[in-house]
Amino acid sequence: MESTQVIEVIGTKNLTKGHVLYFYESLEKYISNVVDFILSGLKQNEYSIIVENDRITPLIKKRLTMSVKANSLEKVMFINNYDFYYAKGDFRINSIFDYFLKFTEGDPVQDAVLRSWAHVEWRDEREISGTLLASENEADKIVSETNLLSVCAYDSTRVSIEFMEGLLDCHNYLISEKE
Repeated sequence: MESTQVIEVIGTKNLTKGHVLYFYESLEKYISNVVDFILSGLKQNEYSIIVENDRITPLIKKRLTMSVKANSLEKVMFINNYDFYYAKGDFRINSIFDYFLKFTEGDPVQDAVLRSWAHVEWRDEREISGTLLASENEADKIVSETNLLSVCAYDSTRVSIEFMEGLLDCHNYLISEKE
């Protein structure tokens, strides 16, 4: 589905499908956007898989518990992002759907709608941007084929201009932190 034009959006509340790119600058705003993404999914009776690091996950969960009751979070699964991306030994996109099957204990819920949010981080490795771009292109095809709403979030301080341009080519939407 390679994108020809990226549409800039403020948050994901009005999105139901698409491959979304987010270069965050503010951790506080980032956490708010993840929480809004999850809450929007819950309102639409959707499952959310959140691929995040161990430092930020507790902050998101804390904010979520301030917004909804704990039993409302049964449709939210958190996966450590290093475990997710390095499950096969090197940086690769894994199938969110494999994790969904684990989440539902191998018994996929009929007509379940799934959304994903992935905080993409990597070890300091040479030439990782090529691997990341290949993975993002693969993810773009999966998102297109499955009508998934999938957010890929990157710390803006770790992304070069060239890499940013490559990422923009394989996403439909770009989240802006400007309001």
